[in-house]
Amino acid sequence: MLCLLFCEIPTKMDMIAAAYGCESDEEESSDPWASSRVSAKRTAVFNEFPNRPLKKVACRLPAPKLALDSFEVVDDPSQHGNRVRSFPHERGNWASFVYLPWEANSRFVRAVELITNWFYEHGIKLDICDDFHISLTRTVILRHHWIEGFVASIRNQLSDAPRPFQLYGTNVLSVYINEEKTRTFLAINVEDPVGILDILVEKMDSCLKEYQLPAYYEKPSHHVSIAWCVGDQKEELDKLALDLQLETDQISCNVDEIRCKIGNTVKRL
Repeated sequence: MLCLLFCEIPTKMDMIAAAYGCESDEEESSDPWASSRVSAKRTAVFNEFPNRPLKKVACRLPAPKLALDSFEVVDDPSQHGNRVRSFPHERGNWASFVYLPWEANSRFVRAVELITNWFYEHGIKLDICDDFHISLTRTVILRHHWIEGFVASIRNQLSDAPRPFQLYGTNVLSVYINEEKTRTFLAINVEDPVGILDILVEKMDSCLKEYQLPAYYEKPSHHVSIAWCVGDQKEELDKLALDLQLETDQISCNVDEIRCKIGNTVKRL
């Protein structure tokens, strides 16, 4: 008996398809994130037809780092003077506030150094603030898609605000603690001869209300924070502040711009 062995004979179209590296849609869609590779089918054809060009295989870009890393940000207070983040980090949320920059001339810096040294001699180590300013709002959280509208609203409110104007530092110290009671601040009170600060705070409160954000304090005490320490040390600083007699000349500051800090970005208004 004669046995016939039937073998599958590739058609011309099959050979062309194999030579140009065509694969079925099912294979390609089954693993959309797989690394670029040359299939076994293409390898066999290459061995048989070494001079025939293969179809170029596009290199897949690596997955973005953000997709690989966890979105969770772990706060490390040791990286920033043991300060504790007031707001938990959340993607799309930006800690923001509006303020007036206070020019730190040599007389002001000298006064700050004398004050902090005096507290150090009495057992309280204070860190001098990175920048000196007068806050016009609390620190609030802005959603990313609010930022453009919020800044435009502030600019509109400030369009008729008189500038420049002059403020004065007094010889009176005040002590403040943040709402989380994680930091205590030592500040110099500010004298405002024309009452411009209350007007600006009212304008900023109007902007905050549009976004249902908390207004500034009901009876704000305008001040320039000059130094801080970790934790709730208000009672200790209050006692020492009463004993300290400042005999510095009155320090003035000309203010000609208002700023809004959003995350690490500062917008001049």
